[in-house]
Amino acid sequence: MELYYRRTGQGEPLVILHGLYGSSDNWLTMAKRLSAEYDVIIPDLRNHGRSQHHPLHNYPQMSGDILELTDRLHIGKYHIMGHSMGGKIAVHVAARTPERLSSLTVVDISPMNYPSLTENSPVVTEHLNLIHTLLETDLTRFSTRASIEQYWLQRIPAATCRFMLKNLQQKGKWFTWRLNLQVIARHLPYILNGMDEFTPDRHPLIRVPSLFIKGERSDYLPDACFSLIRKIFPNSKFAVLSGAGHWLHVEQPERFYEKISAFLKKNH
Repeated sequence: MELYYRRTGQGEPLVILHGLYGSSDNWLTMAKRLSAEYDVIIPDLRNHGRSQHHPLHNYPQMSGDILELTDRLHIGKYHIMGHSMGGKIAVHVAARTPERLSSLTVVDISPMNYPSLTENSPVVTEHLNLIHTLLETDLTRFSTRASIEQYWLQRIPAATCRFMLKNLQQKGKWFTWRLNLQVIARHLPYILNGMDEFTPDRHPLIRVPSLFIKGERSDYLPDACFSLIRKIFPNSKFAVLSGAGHWLHVEQPERFYEKISAFLKKNH
């Protein structure tokens, strides 16, 4: 699949992958800072942003999209960084083509499955309720973003509302979705897990220099995972940003930049 992407800067290539419901827009500020030293490529993942919609939404397919993009851009060796769902895709890329990666940075997500996560788990229910709210919104009733925002604020948290507004595009007098909500809803339990093969007894070592960085207030990358991660990623380092939640690069941009910049420089 031919992904839409943004590219800025010069130097060693650095591919940044956004998370669920996101797009390349989410990383523009950080990309601008990194572009002083790196050739930064930020794609919109399938079913997100300006990239194509597709009925399949799984990690083998999405990592294949990234390999196709780097081949199309004639990129040999590169750094890769992914946040949340994008971090899982980055892990799959590292597993498939470790020889092509200078480094791997995984931002606030575990490369392992969450044993307690099932279709009836609160986090899955929360996501499904959000998607249901978005799908049941009749966009033809609204003529402005402000009116959609007011409607959603009665149903979803303000921060989530602002984030989802970025996924709307206006065509003529109507708003439409950039997200492929139906496909995301259908694949949601898999998106939130989907890492069955990454267990110490089932996967060969991935020796790519790796940084796993988490927010102190986030539960997406439990400390208990670190010892398991090190068994598959023997060249891994770990960092915790105090006071940050799941959106590290937004909540603590300076400290996040310092951490990843230092790690990337060590792996030139």
